[in-house]
Amino acid sequence: MNTFALHIASATQQTRFEAIASFVGSDASGQFGLMSGHVPMATILEPGLARFRESDEAAWRYLAQPGGTLHFADNMLTIATRSFVIGDELTKVRAELDAALDRETRQHADLRHNLDQLENALAQRLWDMERP
Repeated sequence: MNTFALHIASATQQTRFEAIASFVGSDASGQFGLMSGHVPMATILEPGLARFRESDEAAWRYLAQPGGTLHFADNMLTIATRSFVIGDELTKVRAELDAALDRETRQHADLRHNLDQLENALAQRLWDMERP
């Protein structure tokens, strides 16, 4: 059977599978599938779920991600994304992705709050320096 390699990477983790039979994902044009020998392509993945399997008879594995880039060439599929979750059970994968996105949203809000405080302190210092 013809297979291809799958490499998934984020800033904090990476995973590689050596023998993938098929991959199904979604981009702005809709759902698409990849198999070994597919023509080279690159696209932007839509946030959500993709799926892949290691043989035609194997169960689907799910990849949850908040969007990312996909590149396929020379039987190597590379996905780069901010974060990802891989699993065999769809409901667990969705729940893990939702939890990860909630954490990321809270961290972003905390960072924004800290930057606002820094900006206010800097503005106050500049104001104090300008007063006679």
